[in-house]
Amino acid sequence: MSDDEQLKAAIIDVLERDRHTHKSLRQTVSAEHDCSEEAVSQAISALHESGVIEHEQGYFALATDG
Repeated sequence: MSDDEQLKAAIIDVLERDRHTHKSLRQTVSAEHDCSEEAVSQAISALHESGVIEHEQGYFALATDG
């Protein structure tokens, strides 16, 4: 699994536990996986653009089907 795929999986894992602001999601994943917040931010953007996660009222959460 590539670093990018690992980050995406980590983000999904964190969001399965609770929703987060962009800042708290970056900091949580960065601290848990010893990577830069910039790398996490790029992975967040990719997941958001692909519809895996959604951003609503200031928080990221896993996307729902309906």
